[in-house]
Amino acid sequence: MVKMQLDLASRTLSLDGTLSCGQIFRWTKQDGWWLGMVDGVPIKMRQTGEHLEVESSSPVAESRITRFLRLDDDLDSILEELSRDDLIRRVFADVRGLRIVRQDPWECLISYILSRNCSIPAIEGTLNRICRRFGERVEWGGRILHRFPEPDSIFSAEPMGLVGCGLRYGRRQALELKEIARLVSDGVMDFNALRRMPYEDARSMLISFDHGIGRKVSDCVLLFSLEKLEAFPVDVWVSRAVAELYQGRLNPELVRRVRGGSRLTAKDYDSISDFGRRLFGRYAGYAQEYLYHWVRLRAGVHLLQTSRQASE
Repeated sequence: MVKMQLDLASRTLSLDGTLSCGQIFRWTKQDGWWLGMVDGVPIKMRQTGEHLEVESSSPVAESRITRFLRLDDDLDSILEELSRDDLIRRVFADVRGLRIVRQDPWECLISYILSRNCSIPAIEGTLNRICRRFGERVEWGGRILHRFPEPDSIFSAEPMGLVGCGLRYGRRQALELKEIARLVSDGVMDFNALRRMPYEDARSMLISFDHGIGRKVSDCVLLFSLEKLEAFPVDVWVSRAVAELYQGRLNPELVRRVRGGSRLTAKDYDSISDFGRRLFGRYAGYAQEYLYHWVRLRAGVHLLQTSRQASE
């Protein structure tokens, strides 16, 4: 076992908020420690005051943990820039220290393809079953863990083997995963090339691959794994938060549909996502993740009600 300690005195971090906010799906908290993998290496982390304690099954550079948790982002400056908007400042008062993690693009892509119309526990369950069935087994500290399967493993998998892992859309989704795995394995889908592209070009390229990659999936992959901090993914939670807080700046019919629980159309998605990127600029992704986490917390629900009452 390898141990290290990172100094957080000058770096704002909520490890709990960062790993529990729904952006990443294979980290679990046990006995005060967060357990997961970075670059296929089993890792345990816990935050104690101004320090981050890290234990790993084999050596991992401190710079890799820093990069994974985006501790190289000047979070205080980012939140200060976003706080020019009075309403988002309320969110930061309740949710502080959440950072966007740098995920592996392949795992991130599969995770968000599987996320369509699924709850977070359902996504976690499906991913864990896929890893147990197709990923490499690792034993550490009396625990059995599994690495995320490589693209070749998914491509060579029998469709019904994938279906048996709990895919919401069954055989059709299994074939989508296999085709995406082929594109990645063959280098047709090149994550490094996507990372270098401007946001709009990278988004268009991802969507053009199809096979389960639409607007939301592409925005999530760009934000959480490909350095596009201006991406503003929209789901039911984010649409509710934006419609409530910024109702006076959106199309009234869109606000009505969101409040009524109507399914977002492609046009609705683009309207809210474009609004978020215009309002929050280069760090729109941070604003989005704070809104998402905040609105799912009890304090967020209370503040939404207060905001609505104040505007009526």
